[in-house]
Amino acid sequence: MEKKYALENVKKSRIKVATLRNMNDPYEFYIRFEGAREEEIDRFKAHFNKIAGFLCFSRRLGDPLQWAHYADNHKGICFEFEIPDRLLLKINYLKSPVQISVKSFDWKRDLVQTTLCKYRGWSYERERRVLVNLKEEGVTQEGELFFAQFSKGVVPSKVYTGIRCELTAEEEALFKGNELPVYKMAQDANSYSIVHA
Repeated sequence: MEKKYALENVKKSRIKVATLRNMNDPYEFYIRFEGAREEEIDRFKAHFNKIAGFLCFSRRLGDPLQWAHYADNHKGICFEFEIPDRLLLKINYLKSPVQISVKSFDWKRDLVQTTLCKYRGWSYERERRVLVNLKEEGVTQEGELFFAQFSKGVVPSKVYTGIRCELTAEEEALFKGNELPVYKMAQDANSYSIVHA
């Protein structure tokens, strides 16, 4: 994420919650729904957007594309989190959108499962998500954005700075004061990977 947001999140002990409305992929929760009108699908999505969001994580630290896309073109910061496996939901990368029929017995369960499906072109992310109830204690809203307090097994354990990121002494002290070791990332001489120096 951009450095300024990373610093603010550490100061406020929080992490941004992604909602379907503010995710970067327009195909999030994209469904081919047989037997339902478009208005019904839109109403369901609007309802879901009011009550649920996700914390989004990747298992790939060294991917230069992700540093470019999500860490301000390598000028940003990546947090490592210690999260129990029971909380992590694996993304399914598919060639085509999910097709659901209202005649199916499990159509409601299948509908919610589509929140864990993405186009296979995103598979390089190796994404995992934590489902967040936007109405629960510890979740706050600022404008259209939601934030969850660091808690319930979702706590940062390390900080990685991008190859173009510079920290001031004050910024380093903030991480140190929160018991977050800082690792500088660097280009690997033998591959196209980003590694910690």
